[in-house]
Amino acid sequence: LVRVPFESWTLLFALLLVAVIGVADDARNLSHRAKFVAQAVGAVVIVSGTSVWVTHLGNLAGLGDIALGKWSLVVTVISFVGVMNAINMIDGLDGLSCSVSIFPVLLLAYLAMDGNLPGLVFELLLFSGAILGFLSLNLRLPGRPKARVFMGDTGGMVIGMLLAWYSVKLAGSSTSAINPITAVWILAVPLLDMGSVMLLRMHQRKSPFHADQQHMHHVLLKAGYSVNQVVAIMAGSSLMFGVIGITAERTGVPEVGMLCAFLALWVLNVFALKNPQSVQATVRRLIPPLSP
Repeated sequence: LVRVPFESWTLLFALLLVAVIGVADDARNLSHRAKFVAQAVGAVVIVSGTSVWVTHLGNLAGLGDIALGKWSLVVTVISFVGVMNAINMIDGLDGLSCSVSIFPVLLLAYLAMDGNLPGLVFELLLFSGAILGFLSLNLRLPGRPKARVFMGDTGGMVIGMLLAWYSVKLAGSSTSAINPITAVWILAVPLLDMGSVMLLRMHQRKSPFHADQQHMHHVLLKAGYSVNQVVAIMAGSSLMFGVIGITAERTGVPEVGMLCAFLALWVLNVFALKNPQSVQATVRRLIPPLSP
């Protein structure tokens, strides 16, 4: 018999918890508060029963490694809830959430392989296979103008929790394979989308969880791109930002520089969502929409 580690049982229990809440939300349309509480409880289960914690933030200030100490639990919970919400919020088009998630999973698998972590490589490849299997039925294909299956909050929160789990495993401690800011770059597209949209909503005195059409995929749709073209652009951006983050770390770019570049990217993204018409014209010149 194969003995399953207690840490894995803890993760499975947390995944089951958020999956049950996701199913209930898809069926009954729960409040954002109820989902947020469920996500937080799932994250607390993980930090209570595993060693997968964010224990440091890296050398983000240029003054040495920032150890979190007693704040580690809080930061870990925030990280898990943030990534779960980021994946859930970006799920606005057929195939988008899975397409944006698949490249971070594959990049994390590459980093695990480079760090001689065969167990993590195997798990991440299984994870990517599950995403690709779902994506084959979630994309719009020739002769199939609509997706056959939909992710819903259940899939979004499960994928988000697993992405957070493996990101923290590979970047959470001072002896991890990569720096925390590199993991942020690998997850840049959903994190930028969530951060920008929530900031704009609060500026407009709305709930940060209020549903609207201020996401980047809505801006691109209104620019004349088809659903599949928008998915391709955002998935390509996900791969590009991940590669930029890994390359920056490998070539010795200071972590403070990587942080400043990411914050500049966030400011640019907020500007783009706040001024969609000017951005639409620019993007159309750079990447002309293809005819259907």
